[in-house]
Amino acid sequence: MRFWHELGRQLRNPTGRRGRWVGQLMSVVNQRPNLLAIEALQIAQADSILELGVGSGWALEKLAGTAKVGRIWGIDQSTDMLLLAARRNRLATQQGRVSLAQARFDALPFSGAFFDRILAVNVAYFFERDGRDFREARRVLRPGGRMIIYVSDRATLAAWPFAGEDTHRSYDRDELIAAISSGGFAKDEIAVATVRLPLGVSGLLATVIKQPWRVFRS
Repeated sequence: MRFWHELGRQLRNPTGRRGRWVGQLMSVVNQRPNLLAIEALQIAQADSILELGVGSGWALEKLAGTAKVGRIWGIDQSTDMLLLAARRNRLATQQGRVSLAQARFDALPFSGAFFDRILAVNVAYFFERDGRDFREARRVLRPGGRMIIYVSDRATLAAWPFAGEDTHRSYDRDELIAAISSGGFAKDEIAVATVRLPLGVSGLLATVIKQPWRVFRS
């Protein structure tokens, strides 16, 4: 049990050699969810895009390859993951197309309505229960902008001994909608689809569109 708890803790905030190993592993495990989420973002070439939780930088690389004249920002609280992501995206970073920052999801270092798109794959497990992380995402998303959130659902997480409630917040479909709504999004701005992945994984893919006429919603 100590091993599984440590793995869950590393997934929440990868640090040190073990954290770097976990980050590399998750870049493989997350490839299919990332591809589904990036497709659902419906990216235009000039979009400004934020990724919450960059991991090893695999998704950043795909985002930069899709938004060819846009700007990509990635944040993570883990220094080790930012180093991996910077290494993987060295050229795009040198060109100024990809920028990385160490930050918390509930305190984003950006002005309001800054981004056209936000990607959040397998990070909402670590959001606070009071909605502050979703409120921050809503604040920096422009009116008409789109956010895509992916999580494995509660039934899937229950089979993974590292994903206990002490490290992972789990969701069913209705709970994910409620959590996103707690950040100020109206329920008609949110659509959640169930997706089936290899090895019996059941995921929830949420599409959130910030409607312009709700820009002043508290």
